[in-house]
Amino acid sequence: MSQLALVVASEGNSFWLPHDIKEVWVGSLAFFIVFGLIWWKAGPAIKGAMNKRTDGIAAGLAESADALNAAESERDQIKAALADREREVARIQADAKATAEKVEADLIAKGETEAKAIRHRGTSDVEIARRQARADVQAELARMSLGAAEAVVTESLDDSAQSDLIDQYIAHLGARS
Repeated sequence: MSQLALVVASEGNSFWLPHDIKEVWVGSLAFFIVFGLIWWKAGPAIKGAMNKRTDGIAAGLAESADALNAAESERDQIKAALADREREVARIQADAKATAEKVEADLIAKGETEAKAIRHRGTSDVEIARRQARADVQAELARMSLGAAEAVVTESLDDSAQSDLIDQYIAHLGARS
């Protein structure tokens, strides 16, 4: 090992810096020149790209915040609309119930009125039929009585009695006029 350390030490500056020191200085100087040129020429473009990226992220966050606010506002509107709809449904149901009760009461009243009218018409029709039947019976009785009286008178009257009866009737008519 000692021979290896001697070979390495004789070829470069030390164990930590195996190359020639001039090469290190020239390489370092070239690195800093290239780095400086990149910093000088590419630095603004890199800064612009970074700023553009930052602005894009900020704009995206702002849009997201606006979208979140809009969504929350819409959510609140929907909740309010749902609450309004529930109240509207309750109102419509109450109106429908009241209307149904009113229609039911109206139909019952109309039915009772029609029933009374039908009863009245029925009573009137029965009374008219009763009067008509009574009149028919009286007419039939009168016709039958007249027929029976005619038969009795015809059988019991002789020619002289019939002649006296006609004369009395004519005299009676003459006294009236």
